[in-house]
Amino acid sequence: MSAEISDHAGAVHRHDFAQLVRWVFIAAIVAAVVAVAMDNRGDVPLGYVVGDAQAPIWIVIIAAALAGLVIGWLIRHRAGHRV
Repeated sequence: MSAEISDHAGAVHRHDFAQLVRWVFIAAIVAAVVAVAMDNRGDVPLGYVVGDAQAPIWIVIIAAALAGLVIGWLIRHRAGHRV
């Protein structure tokens, strides 16, 4: 019985460590995106089908990162799909 408890405790610790590594990795990616976005403050041209516009590049970078996040979430959580 004692061996079963210690085996299970190790699995719980591995899971906690994996969660910690995941959150550190996510925080590093978010920090990198924010740092790149804040370092690039110039305007860039945006071309649309019906016209053109100017926007600060940091907004374009953040919008692209958020779009990637949403698309990734939608792909991971689509109906009938198990990852």
